Amino acid sequence: MATSWIDRWQLDLDRLRWFPAAQEIRAVRREDPQDVALRSTSARLVWEPWRLLPVYAVPATDVSAPLVEGEHRDGQVRHGLIPHPLHFERHTCAGTELWFEGAVGAEDGPSAPFFRPDDEDLAGHVLVDFQAFDWFAEEQPLSAHPRDPFKRVDVVPSSRHVVVSLGGAVLADTTRAMALTETYLPLRWYVPREDVRWEALTPSTTTSDCAYKGHARYWSLASGDPDGADIGWSYEDPLSDGERVRGYVAFWCERTDLTLDGAQMPRPESLFFPRGRR
Repeated sequence: MATSWIDRWQLDLDRLRWFPAAQEIRAVRREDPQDVALRSTSARLVWEPWRLLPVYAVPATDVSAPLVEGEHRDGQVRHGLIPHPLHFERHTCAGTELWFEGAVGAEDGPSAPFFRPDDEDLAGHVLVDFQAFDWFAEEQPLSAHPRDPFKRVDVVPSSRHVVVSLGGAVLADTTRAMALTETYLPLRWYVPREDVRWEALTPSTTTSDCAYKGHARYWSLASGDPDGADIGWSYEDPLSDGERVRGYVAFWCERTDLTLDGAQMPRPESLFFPRGRR
């Protein structure tokens, strides 16, 4: 019997997982970019149970200052995917929180920036809160979270007739879209700005960051309908994986009505919008 890879990749999500990071990894303090918090050529990518996105783990000896122990966590697992890189303090494996010496619970914010898991295969390594520092892989600045070596972004041009609408109002109509596929996510259609119905949209103050595509800005329905809040986005100055959709506009296919070559497409589920959340 054939195996669906969509199901296969989730088989080990309940386990602590790691993979070697090939590049030199460097983290600097945001308040002083010259202050290197850690530098490592032996870093690992680590996924705690049920976390979809990895964090870096480095040998404790690669951290620039001594670390002191904080609270020991029992790592109680709450079933269900954790698809975002936030809330580093929600550890799903047993281990001990660590702080820079002299900064326990104070200078480094509300949560410990390091965590030492109780696992013999990660002995000597500490997990690091990505949000606590600015990061570089070699000389490449990193955004949002470490890049997953098992994730891919691919963009191809398409001549299919793409129509995006919501509540009967057309938001985009094009035969010049870019089709972007990204591991774990539905196909995204990126539309040239000239083919977007801008009279239906208004700029939003919302922004987001993607480790692969960069910094995004958002648009909402001009009508103010809450169902149309932050309904579309674009990358104005993307990272390399998003270069082919520079300035193009995408819409949530989970929240809009999509027609391809005259055929109505069902709204898909995704990590952002699982079944029952629309």
